[in-house]
Amino acid sequence: MLIGIALLLPVITVAQLTHLRPFEKDGRWGYKTLEGKVVIEPRFAVAEAFSPEGIAAVVDEEGWAYINRSGRIVIRPFVFDNGPDYFAEGLARFTADGKFGFFDKGGRVVIQSRFSFAKSFSEGRAAVCDGCPDIAEGEHRRVQGGRWGFINRAGDLMIPLQFEEAGSFQKGRARVKLGGHWKYIDQKGAVMPEESIGVARMEADGTIILQLRAEGAGGSIGDALMRYPVGHPQYREILQHLGGLEKGQSKPVPPWPEK
Repeated sequence: MLIGIALLLPVITVAQLTHLRPFEKDGRWGYKTLEGKVVIEPRFAVAEAFSPEGIAAVVDEEGWAYINRSGRIVIRPFVFDNGPDYFAEGLARFTADGKFGFFDKGGRVVIQSRFSFAKSFSEGRAAVCDGCPDIAEGEHRRVQGGRWGFINRAGDLMIPLQFEEAGSFQKGRARVKLGGHWKYIDQKGAVMPEESIGVARMEADGTIILQLRAEGAGGSIGDALMRYPVGHPQYREILQHLGGLEKGQSKPVPPWPEK
């Protein structure tokens, strides 16, 4: 008799588990099979679809998390743009004990959390820093100070923590700040020859003139002549970017750092 009762209980197969879909009940979200069998009871404020790797992003009482098909929390991601961090080159960021690490699309930790901050991967490298505090700026936050370097997708430090700031790699180079000056480095960390986006000169009254050239889509070239008299709101910023400028002097204009 007991065997007969057991046979009447619903059985959820592996195939059904791979096709779970979110559903809503009384303002909470859970997951059910395509046949309508509830696998994860509705308890989330937000529930996104499961990935091919078998995890789904949800929001519970503590915030964003990834769960597996049994409803167990696998990892809590770093929150970026009001949602879980984007996957870049197959990896996304998470935080634990105030440190940043990376996990893959299956929710497995690939790089342990050991950095004060980390940017997303680009061209096989991610900028990371040590000793850079998280500063609140209204609804946004930013990091400041510390020393920056670059890791590979295995978490190995490929370029030492030696820069004051660092951007992401694009077309084989990254913008970094070293000794108060912005420079480009290659993927081995070597400083590349300084580039120029135009010429700056200072007139007798202190006005800074920028003759800039930019390349647009399709290789088109555009020129701009910009004047910054003494007292202009950006005057000091321009002067600092140029590394100083004397009356009657001209010098190349280095590219501005990535924002």
